Amino acid sequence: MIYTQYIYLFKCLSHRSRLRLMELLAAHGEMTVSEIAAAFQGEDIEDRDPSTISRNLTILRQQGFVTPRRVGQTKYYSLNIAKIEEAFADFLKFLRTAKTRVK
Repeated sequence: MIYTQYIYLFKCLSHRSRLRLMELLAAHGEMTVSEIAAAFQGEDIEDRDPSTISRNLTILRQQGFVTPRRVGQTKYYSLNIAKIEEAFADFLKFLRTAKTRVK
């Protein structure tokens, strides 16, 4: 169904920790899970442990919003701004073309 991709898009973004994670990556460019966990310390973020951060990064990666880069045993994560822009542009196109779909 056409709505499924948008449900996943907004479900992915409807989590406070994931939005904060994206904000950190936007500010720092590239970070490891340990660096993200350290940045979350002292913040009112409920999902501060590395395993939960990794799970949130996986959700963002599945949507294409985060890209991992491996150096040895360490993964560095960065935002895929082009994919984020593409997802929102596609959603806006979906809304703009509603007149041709809805009867």
